[in-house]
Amino acid sequence: MTSSVHDVGAEADFEVGQPRRVEIEGRGFVVVNGGSQFHAARDVCAHQGARLSSGRCKGNVHADSVGGHIEYQTGGRTLLQCPWHGWIFDMATGRALADPDRARVRVYPVQVTDGRVLLDLA
Repeated sequence: MTSSVHDVGAEADFEVGQPRRVEIEGRGFVVVNGGSQFHAARDVCAHQGARLSSGRCKGNVHADSVGGHIEYQTGGRTLLQCPWHGWIFDMATGRALADPDRARVRVYPVQVTDGRVLLDLA
């Protein structure tokens, strides 16, 4: 019996907020280092099939005053925007923000062990 856990690279190879495509057994997955935890999903947008790994992570920009200090805030969520039509997915749940009850991508558990990123396809 084969293991469902796959080593997809070193933790240091995944830049925070930068989606990265990995392939396992001919299937594409997008892995995102959300800063406090990693997320993974099938690398196919639920809308029209674009590669989510070509998208970008989203957040909110907050300034304390005009011209003041600017912070990038995500509200504790890792959000990934599709490059084709702008659909945004919550990487923890796979749900699209626009239609969370109907549109979603499949997500998978990810853990980091001894500096290695492990994706579980079970």
